[in-house]
Amino acid sequence: MHATSSKMGVLGKALKILPATEEDIILTGIVSKIAERITELKKAEKILIETYVSRERLEQEIKEKGVTPDDHTRHNDLLEWRAIRYELEELTILLESL
Repeated sequence: MHATSSKMGVLGKALKILPATEEDIILTGIVSKIAERITELKKAEKILIETYVSRERLEQEIKEKGVTPDDHTRHNDLLEWRAIRYELEELTILLESL
Protein backbone atom coordinates (compact mmCIF):
# COMPACT_ATOMS: atom_id res chain seq x y z
CA MET A 1 0.00 0.00 0.00
CA HIS A 2 2.83 2.40 0.84
CA ALA A 3 4.41 1.96 -2.60
CA THR A 4 1.10 2.73 -4.30
CA SER A 5 0.49 5.86 -2.25
CA SER A 6 4.10 6.89 -2.90
CA LYS A 7 3.59 6.45 -6.66
CA MET A 8 0.36 8.42 -6.50
CA GLY A 9 2.26 11.16 -4.69
CA VAL A 10 4.82 11.27 -7.48
CA LEU A 11 2.03 11.38 -10.05
CA GLY A 12 0.39 14.24 -8.19
CA LYS A 13 3.66 16.19 -8.07
CA ALA A 14 4.28 15.51 -11.76
CA LEU A 15 0.80 16.79 -12.64
CA LYS A 16 1.50 20.03 -10.76
CA ILE A 17 4.80 20.57 -12.58
CA LEU A 18 4.30 19.14 -16.07
CA PRO A 19 1.98 20.59 -18.69
CA ALA A 20 0.27 17.22 -19.05
CA THR A 21 -2.84 15.42 -17.92
CA GLU A 22 -2.86 12.23 -15.86
CA GLU A 23 -3.94 10.39 -19.02
CA ASP A 24 -0.98 11.85 -20.96
CA ILE A 25 1.47 10.68 -18.31
CA ILE A 26 -0.05 7.21 -18.08
CA LEU A 27 -0.17 6.79 -21.88
CA THR A 28 3.42 7.96 -22.17
CA GLY A 29 4.44 5.31 -19.64
CA ILE A 30 2.52 2.62 -21.49
CA VAL A 31 4.03 3.61 -24.84
CA SER A 32 7.48 3.66 -23.27
CA LYS A 33 7.06 0.15 -21.86
CA ILE A 34 5.71 -1.15 -25.17
CA ALA A 35 8.67 0.35 -27.05
CA GLU A 36 11.10 -1.13 -24.52
CA ARG A 37 9.56 -4.58 -24.88
CA ILE A 38 9.51 -4.37 -28.69
CA THR A 39 13.22 -3.53 -28.62
CA GLU A 40 13.94 -6.57 -26.40
CA LEU A 41 11.93 -8.86 -28.66
CA LYS A 42 13.57 -7.57 -31.84
CA LYS A 43 17.02 -8.18 -30.32
CA ALA A 44 16.03 -11.76 -29.49
CA GLU A 45 14.62 -12.24 -32.99
CA LYS A 46 17.81 -10.84 -34.54
CA ILE A 47 19.82 -13.57 -32.79
CA LEU A 48 17.48 -16.19 -34.23
CA ILE A 49 17.78 -14.66 -37.71
CA GLU A 50 21.58 -14.70 -37.44
CA THR A 51 21.41 -18.37 -36.54
CA TYR A 52 18.68 -19.65 -38.88
CA VAL A 53 18.13 -16.88 -41.51
CA SER A 54 14.32 -17.16 -41.38
CA ARG A 55 11.61 -18.88 -39.38
CA GLU A 56 10.45 -20.67 -42.52
CA ARG A 57 13.96 -22.02 -43.07
CA LEU A 58 14.12 -23.26 -39.48
CA GLU A 59 10.73 -24.96 -39.88
CA GLN A 60 11.93 -26.63 -43.07
CA GLU A 61 15.14 -27.77 -41.36
CA ILE A 62 13.11 -29.35 -38.55
CA LYS A 63 10.85 -31.10 -41.08
CA GLU A 64 13.81 -32.47 -43.01
CA LYS A 65 16.14 -33.39 -40.13
CA GLY A 66 13.69 -33.85 -37.28
CA VAL A 67 14.53 -33.28 -33.64
CA THR A 68 16.82 -35.68 -31.84
CA PRO A 69 15.86 -36.93 -28.39
CA ASP A 70 18.99 -35.41 -26.84
CA ASP A 71 18.87 -31.98 -28.53
CA HIS A 72 15.69 -29.93 -28.74
CA THR A 73 17.49 -26.66 -29.47
CA ARG A 74 15.97 -26.09 -32.91
CA HIS A 75 12.49 -26.95 -31.70
CA ASN A 76 12.82 -24.68 -28.67
CA ASP A 77 14.14 -21.88 -30.87
CA LEU A 78 11.17 -22.28 -33.20
CA LEU A 79 8.75 -22.08 -30.29
CA GLU A 80 10.54 -19.01 -28.97
CA TRP A 81 10.47 -17.40 -32.41
CA ARG A 82 6.73 -18.02 -32.74
CA ALA A 83 6.16 -16.53 -29.28
CA ILE A 84 8.25 -13.48 -30.20
CA ARG A 85 6.28 -12.92 -33.41
CA TYR A 86 2.96 -13.31 -31.57
CA GLU A 87 3.95 -10.86 -28.86
CA LEU A 88 5.28 -8.35 -31.41
CA GLU A 89 1.97 -8.52 -33.27
CA GLU A 90 -0.03 -8.04 -30.07
CA LEU A 91 2.14 -5.11 -28.95
CA THR A 92 1.82 -3.49 -32.37
CA ILE A 93 -1.96 -3.79 -32.24
CA LEU A 94 -1.98 -2.34 -28.73
CA LEU A 95 0.28 0.54 -29.77
CA GLU A 96 -1.91 1.32 -32.77
CA SER A 97 -5.01 1.37 -30.55
CA LEU A 98 -3.64 4.11 -28.30
